[in-house]
Amino acid sequence: KETHLCHVVILTSNTVFVERIYNDAKMKLTSDFKKIGHLERWRVAEWLGIEGLRDKEIELVWEYLGGCIPLILKMLGYYQRGANLEKYLEEQKWLAYSEIVDYLTEFEDKEREFFIKVAEEIVKNGFYSLEKIKKNEKRLLQKWAEKEILFYDPLKLKVTGNSRIYEKGLELLLE
Repeated sequence: KETHLCHVVILTSNTVFVERIYNDAKMKLTSDFKKIGHLERWRVAEWLGIEGLRDKEIELVWEYLGGCIPLILKMLGYYQRGANLEKYLEEQKWLAYSEIVDYLTEFEDKEREFFIKVAEEIVKNGFYSLEKIKKNEKRLLQKWAEKEILFYDPLKLKVTGNSRIYEKGLELLLE
């Protein structure tokens, strides 16, 4: 790549991998980082409207799943088979919460306290800033990103839930 003998395209949802390739591999000068995120609200509304969901249902889906395509597709499968939408979304929130709690058992008290601090910031502000983060805290956040519970954005210096359903799980954790 550096001698321009080839072009390399890497697609990944693993943000820790992106950081290692982009920052650790020193590819900043010869690379472009493009974030392809979840769908925007208006696209989700348009899609779900075509699928026959009412406005209130679309808002509920947005509140729980955001624009995460795989989660919306899974929900549509259940919805089209007659599942209760609100009950389904509450179950998904509980599953996200239980995954978070289960993973928390692998950490010491100090690390759990830090995660709770991060969760509080994400729930309150929509993100946790990495601007003043310490090396050991960064490693901890990377572990959560590897589990795809958190989304670690090395270029914007922010951490968010990997999808809206994990943010709902964080809300439940803090209750």
